[in-house]
Amino acid sequence: MTPLTFKLSVPNLPEAQAAPGDGIVAAFVPASEGHPALVAMGCDPRHDPGQPIEQMAPAVIRHVFEALGRPANLRWTVIDAWGRFFEALPTWQGLPGDGTPAIGIQRYAGGLSVDAFCSEFGPVGETALQMLSCIVDEPIVDEETPSMRVFLDAIEYHNNLPAPGALFRKVDAAARSGDMRALAAAIQIDPVLSASVINYANAANFAGTARTASVPHAVQRLGTTFVQRIVFIADMMARYRKGACAAFPYEAYWRNAIATGAAMRGLMPIYELDAGMADDVFTTGLVSGIGWLAVAETFPGLMSRYAEQSARADTAAKAKLLRAAFPCAIRRVSELFLTRNGFPEAIRDAVGGSAQGSGRGLLDCLAGGVRVAQALAPFSCLVEPATNDIPEACVDEWKRWQGLLNAGK
Repeated sequence: MTPLTFKLSVPNLPEAQAAPGDGIVAAFVPASEGHPALVAMGCDPRHDPGQPIEQMAPAVIRHVFEALGRPANLRWTVIDAWGRFFEALPTWQGLPGDGTPAIGIQRYAGGLSVDAFCSEFGPVGETALQMLSCIVDEPIVDEETPSMRVFLDAIEYHNNLPAPGALFRKVDAAARSGDMRALAAAIQIDPVLSASVINYANAANFAGTARTASVPHAVQRLGTTFVQRIVFIADMMARYRKGACAAFPYEAYWRNAIATGAAMRGLMPIYELDAGMADDVFTTGLVSGIGWLAVAETFPGLMSRYAEQSARADTAAKAKLLRAAFPCAIRRVSELFLTRNGFPEAIRDAVGGSAQGSGRGLLDCLAGGVRVAQALAPFSCLVEPATNDIPEACVDEWKRWQGLLNAGK
């Protein structure tokens, strides 16, 4: 079986049956090694269903259970309006084949928090949260409406769209030609980029490799493709410590970006990602929120209102503010920006939330990395909650990569 999402409605009537519609969102994730199959459900914050999820859960469980073909060993989670996680325990005995079960609600062993839920279900739980986030993060308007197209077109062709400078273009040309000497020479003329590349090479955790202070050695160690990405981001970081939107927390944005990449590297074993993917994993985390920067520079008025209001809001209020502030999800802007700047498809798909098949692991790792990064280096614009359970490997990676924050100054 494959992961599935559901958008449902439940009429406010006795013995109501769930049907496709608006009001409730649910995500099904098949079992993985050591973790059971799961359905997580909650009210859709974009569409008030008029009832608490606890009242609608029996009808939702019945509908989803039938749609999945009545699988065995399926567990159910209910997320209430306060963001608390409960296990739902349906009782089917004595019911006809099409009956709506009675359910019991109980807390998880670790409590009612998102961390207790993720501790119970591991990667399966993280995947369910990511799937639910992708649903509710969609704009209220249809994806093909003019407002979304106009917004994205305006960002793509705006004169203030963030972009690296002439130095990156020189580095990029040398990399494309395969001239390693020219590539190193182009980097060496700029002390900020030189420090960034050396920091990356020394932070990359090469087993048994001594630290280097040489740009040519750093370039050889990292490879031209990763160096291009490093210089791209380091140049952007140096150029956008401040910008068009006075209310946007640029420093917190960059700290969170690096923390997300570091956290994802630390989470790789949990999501069974091959060590050879480390560079792509780090890059994915680093650029996953680049849409925030793009909107701050192209629509500073919109971003200013959201940044000021969201800094004082709780998670539920912030989610509503986000949907009201922008005509489309920020991840759509990130995906557009990465496409325009030639980032690999796998990274774009993970950032855009559309990764499938073999790319699913990168997407799931990103979901976990964002939550860990919110604990390591909070970014107030994000809706995603921080995790209280920070793996030691993520803390170690964050310590290794913090030197990059000074390189851009």
